Amino acid sequence: MVKIKNIFGDEYSGAAGKSGVFAKWKGRQYRRKYVVPANPKTTMQTNVRNYFTSAIALWHTWSSLQKKAYSYLATGLVLSGFNLMVRRWQLWKLKAATAVDTPVQGIKQIGDGAKTTVSAETTFDNSPKKTAYAPVVIGSFMPSTTSPVLAVDVIINSEMGDCLIPVNITKVDGHAGAGAAVASGDKLVISYTAAGRTVTREELATAQQVDTTWMFPAKTTIGVALRTAHYPVDLTGAKVEIYDASATSYIEIDSVTIVNRTGYVNANKSGVTHTGEKCKYDYYTAVEDAKLEVVKADTSFITWRDYSDSDGFLPISQTVYDQDYDFHLEAAGFDPVIRAAQGATDVAKHEYIGLT
Repeated sequence: MVKIKNIFGDEYSGAAGKSGVFAKWKGRQYRRKYVVPANPKTTMQTNVRNYFTSAIALWHTWSSLQKKAYSYLATGLVLSGFNLMVRRWQLWKLKAATAVDTPVQGIKQIGDGAKTTVSAETTFDNSPKKTAYAPVVIGSFMPSTTSPVLAVDVIINSEMGDCLIPVNITKVDGHAGAGAAVASGDKLVISYTAAGRTVTREELATAQQVDTTWMFPAKTTIGVALRTAHYPVDLTGAKVEIYDASATSYIEIDSVTIVNRTGYVNANKSGVTHTGEKCKYDYYTAVEDAKLEVVKADTSFITWRDYSDSDGFLPISQTVYDQDYDFHLEAAGFDPVIRAAQGATDVAKHEYIGLT
């Protein structure tokens, strides 16, 4: 669009087609000849553009929580979190500076005192059922050790899509055990919906050889869980399958989804019921409005500040790039929780914190 200023006070500037370019210098209007901007496409220019493109692509894979971590870091720098991330990426690629990592993210669950364990509660058929108590500690819902145990291959924790495997999966039909043995090239995939997004057969893991046996190894603690690319995963509609590479076919295995906030659990595989089978889990009494403040270690620069909600949930994300961190959690009527010089993984992991 052209913008110049004439005797009537109208202003125009920019290109008028290819006939000329209008601009202002030291308060004076001028017009110059239109020329095609130079674009020599040097190796350096090409590299910079490619790095910029790759930085943008990574940014768009991040959750709003991960982007928020960079927004905090950009405070006072007169630029956005996105600009800061791109600048760091360019410095990494062009000057071998510190690598740009995807921020670690997790949920702190804040409760009053110690969590309580339910060791054997009867579950569940194909209709969503609710645990007797909630909120449930993320990652604690598992098959009971009391018979008959919940027979399931994958447990999906809705909040951030964390997927646990109670026992090693060595058959392509899971615990049913009638199918072929898991072999090299087989994949564990999941289809689900999350926040209106439909995801089809997203890869969670590839088969691993342990000693002489190919399998999808058990993952029974939240710290080693597989995680979906998008979250929260809807309670109903998830489908977990194994891709049998030798037969070039997908076989659905048994899975359940749990929404830990509410305790609702859904058995996903059509036609399979778990009536009478037993699960175990931990629950707690939520503390609302607990304040978490994280700063760069030995400074006053705040990298995160938030409050727990009515379920005691407090999501957080931090970068490995900026560690270490000092951690301070407080709530009215409770002793504060203070941790010094913590790495990003510890600060931002899923965790239940019982206040005293």
